[in-house]
Amino acid sequence: MSDLDMTRITDNLMKVYNYAFIEDMPYGFFKPNDAMYVGVRLVDKRYHCPECGREFTINFRNDNDGITYFSKSRIAAQREIYDSLELDFPAQWELLEKPFTYHTIGVCSECAEKTILSSEEAGQQIYNLCHRLHMQDELLSAKAVKLMTDAVKKWVDGITESSFLLQFDLSTHDNLRDLVCAVILQDATGVEAALQEYRDTIQPIIYQARKLLINQPPTWKAMVAHSSSLPMSLSDDEYHEYTVAFPADDTRGQDFYSEQSVIKERVEMFLEQRRCASLEEVLMDAGFHEEWIDMVVDKGTSLQK
Repeated sequence: MSDLDMTRITDNLMKVYNYAFIEDMPYGFFKPNDAMYVGVRLVDKRYHCPECGREFTINFRNDNDGITYFSKSRIAAQREIYDSLELDFPAQWELLEKPFTYHTIGVCSECAEKTILSSEEAGQQIYNLCHRLHMQDELLSAKAVKLMTDAVKKWVDGITESSFLLQFDLSTHDNLRDLVCAVILQDATGVEAALQEYRDTIQPIIYQARKLLINQPPTWKAMVAHSSSLPMSLSDDEYHEYTVAFPADDTRGQDFYSEQSVIKERVEMFLEQRRCASLEEVLMDAGFHEEWIDMVVDKGTSLQK
């Protein structure tokens, strides 16, 4: 494996996927002003799925003294949702002083399985295919790390005498790293198989998505999944630490679908992104993990006792 400081292909794919379907605004360096933003003591978020009646709540971290700044249009949108749920919307002074719950209405993952994911509408199908492709991109990286870890563990478990390690110069971190890389390269058949499975899976997904895109307008609406464990921006334009709410660290991610505009050129960008195509790229993308060196060192230490 090369020591080149290469940006992970999977990280780039994640960024472009988020650009196409999750984030639609740049990061800015500013402090919200009263003319455009409203300070809110945001504490949690309540999800409502009218299709099955399911509801669940996630808590937010207590950043910035518990105050999150909303664009005024977001406050207006929340007022409408409160009205639709027959809830009393807080007075202006209460937003800053009393705990506020953000409410959202959409489709839970269980209901989406029955309706959204089986939709025959072209725009929704394109999103569904892109989401499947995104999951395959992430899965390949996770599989590679596990298989590489398994290869190191298998090699380490096969060492029964401390004298075996004496044939290697393990006096420096770089030497240990080179040894681990050599071990992984000698037992990379599992990673190669995972790469082939990835290729076989994504090729028809990309082909079908591109075919459907041909007749799509520049923008359209689709139901898009957002994980409940991801940060939420409350700004209409740029987002900033003051306008982003972060779920509590123990939040369990659950996909929840809501309607969103999808831009054709962004989808095309995501489909055309470079993806791992060789064993070397998969190994480099997975990166080097220090725990692998620890496994070798710990084995040597245990054999000397």
